[in-house]
Amino acid sequence: MNRTVAVIQARTGSHRLPNKVLATLYDDVSILAHQCRMLRHMAGVDELVIATTDHPSDDAIVRLGEAEGIRTLRGSEDDVLSRFVQVAERTLAGTIVRITSDSPFRDRNVIEACVAAHTAARAEYTRPRPDHLPKGMRAEVVETRVLQALDADPATSRRDREHVTLHIREHPDQYRLEWVDFPKAWHRPDFDLSVDTPEDLAFVRSVCQTLRERGETLEIGPICSMLEEMTVMGGLIKDLAR
Repeated sequence: MNRTVAVIQARTGSHRLPNKVLATLYDDVSILAHQCRMLRHMAGVDELVIATTDHPSDDAIVRLGEAEGIRTLRGSEDDVLSRFVQVAERTLAGTIVRITSDSPFRDRNVIEACVAAHTAARAEYTRPRPDHLPKGMRAEVVETRVLQALDADPATSRRDREHVTLHIREHPDQYRLEWVDFPKAWHRPDFDLSVDTPEDLAFVRSVCQTLRERGETLEIGPICSMLEEMTVMGGLIKDLAR
């Protein structure tokens, strides 16, 4: 039986915003803990795993995984591709869902749709169409054998090893790709919900606070509606964080 494993790649090291994945999103819940709670149960996914590094600073991520009941596996800090291959082999996963930990609002509905489309099409790599979702809310599904081939290829660059699926995206003619369509209201690639700077962190916190005050879920539909509303009202989206 083919296992599908969702992998959150997480580390505390960051040049511009160290420890960002452990930063509080709301109450005492960190960005990474929120992701674990939102994604621990997904249709079509057999297990959620955190993939972190062997660096001592990432002991904190292992402790978070233990607290959330999520298995955490460790590997190379710089060679992220090898880390994913190691996780796939140790979890017996034939299919991997790649999730980055610096995007707190990953939505299981998006991931489930991508996994279902990937399975139905017998694809090697699946993701939403480029213009369909905000940055930080997309999903990637890839076959383990594709990652293993890239890992074993001596021509695979350091850049490709760092970004895992970059080679696939830059050479789509070499793979069986599947693009997933989503509702028109979610076609907002201009919205950015990833966290890379202190300003980004303030922004996602304000989005979270606004939605929670309204009694809304932290999912793609309410998020896009709220940000569209703020855009219509005028001003830059990230003025919310000021």
